[in-house]
Amino acid sequence: MIRCQLSELVEPLNAKLVGNDTSISSVSTDSRNIQAEQLFIALVGDKFDAHNFCEQAVADGAAALLVERELQVNVPQLIVEDTRIALGQLGAWVFTKMQMPKVAITGSCGKTTVKEMVASILGLKGEVLATLGNFNNDIGAPLTLLRATEQHDFAVIELGANHVGEIDYTVKLVQPDIAVVNNVAAAHLEGFGSIDGVKQAKGEIFNTLKPEGLALYNLDSQGGEMWQKKLSATRVQTFALENSQAEFYAAKIEVDEDGCALFHLHSPFGMAEIKLNIVGKHNVANAVAAAAITLNMGVLCLRLLRDFKHCSRLKAEWP
Repeated sequence: MIRCQLSELVEPLNAKLVGNDTSISSVSTDSRNIQAEQLFIALVGDKFDAHNFCEQAVADGAAALLVERELQVNVPQLIVEDTRIALGQLGAWVFTKMQMPKVAITGSCGKTTVKEMVASILGLKGEVLATLGNFNNDIGAPLTLLRATEQHDFAVIELGANHVGEIDYTVKLVQPDIAVVNNVAAAHLEGFGSIDGVKQAKGEIFNTLKPEGLALYNLDSQGGEMWQKKLSATRVQTFALENSQAEFYAAKIEVDEDGCALFHLHSPFGMAEIKLNIVGKHNVANAVAAAAITLNMGVLCLRLLRDFKHCSRLKAEWP
């Protein structure tokens, strides 16, 4: 996070500053892990209220608090109506100051793998801010954005959802240059109602794209017809397996004795032979998605073979 004064946050957070102005260099939502010059954010949930831990956070060295009510403590406080919303506002405020290409990725399956592939490839060209684990919801995404510094050259942000409207909220914080839907599947329908609800929720990742932005989605998956209606003013490309109607597609797919795939990647940038070091044919689709993203960010096609080898640490999984 960039260092800032509490007074700088009053306007973007619509906050009231109580106490002396001071500087902060990071934030925490966990009172058990407080560092110097840190702002402790007292989140409130259905079964918890972190205001109860503010005194401990101060005792452990928190420089200031972000709270919903004034507390009797000896550190400055920013008072807001809703700390959860303020966390998002703070993440967006920091992230908008970062002048770097920004990618947002969602999907029913494989989005974490695609995110790791993209981060690994871009890491050959510079410093990458990437979502850690699955910190991809309305709390995890802002915390990821708050890790951004001026040393980062790229941002790869994963966005998840368990209901319609969640990605609409988080993507407004990210404001990506490239937005990606890896796929849509009829899994975890509880918060969506139907497969159409899943399509709607995943398609929300395109909501903030500017005309010069890029929308990428899986042509083999559902949702494209619905999303095209909102993408008429935005650049659109697709990726697929063995479907030459997509701009990026895999052909001549083979699986070796170790279960790893070899294939030809076809794209507007040329053709390349790819050898994956992660098990599972399904990872070909993830690799094609990653290629579509990184090629559009300036990674040459001929480097993809070497770049994908850096993903060997990934597990073969279908989240």
